Amino acid sequence: MFPLCTVAKETIERVFADAKEKHAMRYTHHRGLARVSAWVRLKYAAMNLKKIAIGKWNASNFASYIMIFAPFNDKTPVLVV
Repeated sequence: MFPLCTVAKETIERVFADAKEKHAMRYTHHRGLARVSAWVRLKYAAMNLKKIAIGKWNASNFASYIMIFAPFNDKTPVLVV
C-alpha cells in the first residue's frame, strides 16, 4: 500500500502546484470565508472540466487526425498539453 500512497501524494501535490502557478491561486483576491470558498470551488471545477475536455479530446479520432496533418498546415489549431 505504501507505493500507492506515494503516487497519490504526488498526484495531489501536482494539482495544488498547477492551481497555484496556472490558475492564480497563490493569493486570494476576496475577503471572507464564504467568498474565498466559492472562488476556490469555481477554480477547481474549471480545472476538472479542463482535464475532462483534454482527456476526451486526446481520446478522439479527430484529435489523431489533426495531429497527423498539423505539421503540414501552420494555421491548424492544435491543443498541446
